Amino acid sequence: PSSSFGSSIFSDSLPSRPSFRNHGEQAQKALQSPRRMTGMMPGMMSPSLNPSRVPQPEKYVERIGAFCLDGADFQAVRPLEAAPDKVKNFSDVSRPEMIRSLCHSHVPGWKAFPEEELAIDQICEGLSNQLFKVHLDKESTGLIPCVLFRVYGKDVATLYDGEQELNIFKTLSKYQIAPKMYANGDGWRIEEWHFAVPLKTKYMRNPSILTQVASQLARLHKLSSRSDFPREILEMVPASTDRLQRWVDGCETAAAKLHQSNTCPETARRLATMNFEDIVAERDWLRKFVLEDDQKIRGSGLDVVFSHNDAQENNILQTHYGLRFIDFEYSSMDYQAYDIANYFCECTIDYTADKYPFYSQSLSDFPSEWEQRLFCAIYLSEYLESKVTLEDSSVTLLLQRVNRFTLMSHYLWTVWSVIRAPQACTFNEFDFLNYAQARWDTYMRTKRTLLEAQEKAKKTRPRGWSDASFSSDRRAPAFSSSSRQKKGPYVLGGALTAGGVLLGAAAVVVVTRLLRR
Repeated sequence: PSSSFGSSIFSDSLPSRPSFRNHGEQAQKALQSPRRMTGMMPGMMSPSLNPSRVPQPEKYVERIGAFCLDGADFQAVRPLEAAPDKVKNFSDVSRPEMIRSLCHSHVPGWKAFPEEELAIDQICEGLSNQLFKVHLDKESTGLIPCVLFRVYGKDVATLYDGEQELNIFKTLSKYQIAPKMYANGDGWRIEEWHFAVPLKTKYMRNPSILTQVASQLARLHKLSSRSDFPREILEMVPASTDRLQRWVDGCETAAAKLHQSNTCPETARRLATMNFEDIVAERDWLRKFVLEDDQKIRGSGLDVVFSHNDAQENNILQTHYGLRFIDFEYSSMDYQAYDIANYFCECTIDYTADKYPFYSQSLSDFPSEWEQRLFCAIYLSEYLESKVTLEDSSVTLLLQRVNRFTLMSHYLWTVWSVIRAPQACTFNEFDFLNYAQARWDTYMRTKRTLLEAQEKAKKTRPRGWSDASFSSDRRAPAFSSSSRQKKGPYVLGGALTAGGVLLGAAAVVVVTRLLRR
């Protein structure tokens, strides 16, 4: 879980998320007020510095296509000057004057304008980093009108390596996949602004979106096969299994911190009800389960490729040239099945809810079997660069592995949420423990379903079928070596039948010649 237009914002730096509808009503009232008519209060330096300035969430955002024209919410933003002190004191570079100074110095062309003419809006979305939309208050042609200023989240070392993340970002920027970077420093980065809106959860299963995401993921996964792909990235261990170790260790540390905390006893009490010991104990079983029965076939789900690892609604933008992935802080080398499984899981979760717990989950929105097969057929057609249809056995094989990795997705975001919980305790902000409990419950439910299906398959499959090859796609069976030894009688019968046909044809020819005489 992350955010749009870059990474995201620590929820402990935000109040509850306002809906754009309410935000728009407030904006309309402000537009009619005398203060708005005059532009600023007496004695204020500039309209850009006015805490009561009405932000324009639609500014520098292009809405392309039918998916963007249904009254889609823009991101909730507010003037940074109007944000509470805990937002501006979040880090050494979160103060308005620091952000303004850094952007004024590093964004090409902005030195020609007074610093006071740079407007800063906080993007009130996301869960990992602080994000700010910085733009010129006046329209100017030929200049960069808007940038994204990112402040790295606190204590992210448990979740990902900051230096590694920067290296990956620079690599993807060079490939024109990630945004252009104008400047960076200790704890901050200035990035290119995307003139687009994020994808909505309700559209993630639309065939048009499914096929685009499938193709884009496959292209991203093929990056690591480039001859110029950095070796230091290529040699990384698969992230999902690596995080099983590091994130669970960090989860244990965070849980101990919560238990010892006196500032939020309710959080500690709720953690105690999550059966935390069971969560930790599940790690070893899961690591084995997702990797066993490897068919050693390219495209079957266990290829180690460069992966996004957080493909969800707010990290996919709708642009006039198609969908575009953003927010690569969790990107690394990983098993290809994880990205696909994670996308399927994210189809059920909406992070734009404006009421507690500030997300919603609908398990019935998990892609249907037909939608999963469509996704995997398009993915494999791009990844293998060969036509693959929905009925192909390679689709079945990939889906079997993807189903296992849905457990990995639920598990990793469960422990991720526990790690984040000590930083978010108040009622009216994203409830990390509530989210952790929801993902853990879904993990246990999915695990039971998968194991029951496997047990049922073992009882109903024909003799000679291997565990890994048995599937619902019986048009493309994979037989074991023992089954091949039982084909002798069928071969003999076929030979006798062919011989009989030849003898009959010869007899017909002989009789015909005799009659002619």
